[in-house]
Order: sequence, then structure tokens, then C-alpha cells
Amino acid sequence: MNILFVTRLYSGFEKSLYQKAWKPEGVPTIYNLFNRLCKSHKLSIIFTAKDSGATYSSNWKETKDLDVKLKNLKADITVLCGIKFFFNFIPRKMAMIIRDIRQFIMVVSYINKIKPDIIYCDSANVIIAYLLTIIFRKKPVVVRVLGICSFWRSITNSKRIVHRIYKFAFKGKFSAVIGTQDGSGIEYWFEDTLHKNVSRHVLLNGVDKPPKIKKYIKKHKTILFVGRLEEYKGIINFLSAIIKIFKETKYTFDVIIVGDGTLYNQAIRICKEAGFLSQFRFLKSIPHKDVLKHHINSDIYVSANKDGNLINTNLEAISSNACMIIPKPQHNKFIDIETHKLLKNAVTYYDVNNVNDLKEKILYFLRNPDKIIEFKNRISTSKLKFIRTWDERMVEEENILKNIVVNNLR
Repeated sequence: MNILFVTRLYSGFEKSLYQKAWKPEGVPTIYNLFNRLCKSHKLSIIFTAKDSGATYSSNWKETKDLDVKLKNLKADITVLCGIKFFFNFIPRKMAMIIRDIRQFIMVVSYINKIKPDIIYCDSANVIIAYLLTIIFRKKPVVVRVLGICSFWRSITNSKRIVHRIYKFAFKGKFSAVIGTQDGSGIEYWFEDTLHKNVSRHVLLNGVDKPPKIKKYIKKHKTILFVGRLEEYKGIINFLSAIIKIFKETKYTFDVIIVGDGTLYNQAIRICKEAGFLSQFRFLKSIPHKDVLKHHINSDIYVSANKDGNLINTNLEAISSNACMIIPKPQHNKFIDIETHKLLKNAVTYYDVNNVNDLKEKILYFLRNPDKIIEFKNRISTSKLKFIRTWDERMVEEENILKNIVVNNLR
């Protein structure tokens, strides 16, 4: 297949592009798919720079489009510049609109040049995808949704113009829409948002094959938090619960926080002002193999994610037989219904925005260390029903694309 993949430029890919060597950080769904597709197919990638926002940060500083060749990734890569392409005096919102129009024109030009068999767009480029279904009616266009964040959740009933535009775009007659089962209730969102005749697939992500990692001897129990330091990931609630334990009890334990984000400095400031900064280790973004080491050697793993808890970091925790504390299902938002079906009593649940409830669930394990072992054993059995490797997972997505192309040629 000749595949064109149009996706937002994720911050975890920027370093690879600058260094001309493929060493991606974050977004394993996308980079594992790239790694799979480039082995047997002609892969072209267009990264669309979307510029920093309230919950998204970008370090891409280029003022022109770039064609890039990367070591370790066999693909033709083009990076389309964001608002830095334009003069600084243009208002930001106006520049963002012009940016999207320019990027669309460049994508159309690229399609006419390489004539792909299939066009695969991520949800950040769904408006482009919708327009492509009109211009290239005979080419299959597939949309990839990595999960339902608060922005996507809000478009279903919102009257804001920008939300209505995105909702209209998602009604496009795509060849298929493929979504990640991350516990966000994506299957319910698809029912409300997509055209009724569009084929849809919801896939649980994979995990890396666990390497052999030695456990080290520790003086204290370790609590692990892995994820972007953003409001929707619940980092502030997590820190508040931990600080309450330090203030109200005499338990001594270490806290490791892996991740970066817009709340990074605020998180450190909260710990410092509380007087417990020495008990925390903030590691920002670290190599994936080092994250796995922390999973293996931690005693308690806490997720405070408000948008769904079958996310990649949690799947890795499950694969590592973690003693997990995660939010209860939010039935009113259809969040974590599937999570509860898969995990059942193999993990401990708390009310998502209840700091005191989270505190008590952490204290339960600190007071009863034998329960940590019990829950690690529970998850080691439960995971066998649904955890699979990234290789197995990517074969499934590749086959979906193959079938779409074959059916389109008939």
C-alpha cells in the first residue's frame, strides 16, 4: 500500500525530527503504527504543527515547512509549519485559521503528487479529512481518534461555532473511523458523533514485551504516578492526597512522578510550599525502558486521570502487575465503564475528584502491605484476558487498512 498519514506534530516527536533520528517519546499508538507500516508499505507522513495551547505545549520553532529523513524510520516526512509561518502582527486566532487553511492546501498538493492508496488522518486533522472526502471521492479516507478528551466530549451538545464545525466534520462519510479504547467512552461517543453508516473500530492498545528487570532493595515503600502533568490527568488531586498523608500520619514513603506538562512547575511549587519536596522525585520525560523499571520496582501505582483509565501508562502498569488505585467509573459520562468490565476487583477504585477518598485508599495499602502483594497477584491473573503486545495490536490495525484498500479497488 501507498499510505499517507496526516497527523498533528506531537511534542514527543519533535526531538527526533530535530536530531534526524527516530527516537519517539509518548504517543506509542502512533509511533508503533509508523514502525509497523514502514516495514511492508510505502509510508508518507505529514506532521501538522498545531502550536501551544491550554493543554498542549510545542517546542517546534521552525518558520518554514521542512522535508525530513530520519534514521530508523523508512518514511517520507514533511512537517508543515504552524502560526510561526506568518507575520507576528497577525492576531493569534486569525493566524490559527489561516494556518489550517494553508496546511489543507499543502496536504491536497501532496496527495496529487504522491497519489496514495489510502489517506489516514488523526482527529486533530478531522476537518482536513472531511474536505478530502469531498475532493478525492474515490480515495479511502480514514480518521484515527486516540481517545475522547474533554474537548471532543464537549462538541456533541455545544453551540459554540468551533465545536459545531468539528461535529459537522466528524459526520463525514469516511471509509472508517478507528478509535483507541482508553476507557473514555469512545464507543458511546462514536454513536453520538459519527455518520450512522461509517464503519468504526475500537481497539485496546498494546504493551511492550516486558524486559527482564531486577528489583532493587528499598528502604521505604514507593508510590508511582506516570502521565502528563495536566489538570485532566489529576496531578493536583494526587499531590493533595499525598501531602495530606504526610501531614496527618507518620508514614514515610517515596513518591516518583514521571511526566512533563503545563503544570510541572506548579506541581513542584505545591510540594515545596507544603515542606515535603524531598519526598518527591520529579523525572519529567525519561526513556521508556526507565519508566518500566519504575513500574517493576514501585509498590503502589496511582492513576488520577479524569478522562479514562485504559490509557497507555496504565496498560503498562497492568502489564507490570502493579497494585493499582484508579478512579471509579463515571457512568454519567460513560467514562471507565469498559475499564471496570476488564479489571473488576483486580484494582482499587476511588471517587475521581475526592481527594480524601484517594488518600484513604493509599493509606489502606500503607497500613496493610500484604494487600499490595494480593492485588499484584490479582492483576497478574486478570491481565491475561486482554493484554497483548504492540506487534499483535498493530497487525490488527494494519489489516483494517488493507481491507479498506482492497474493498475500494473492487
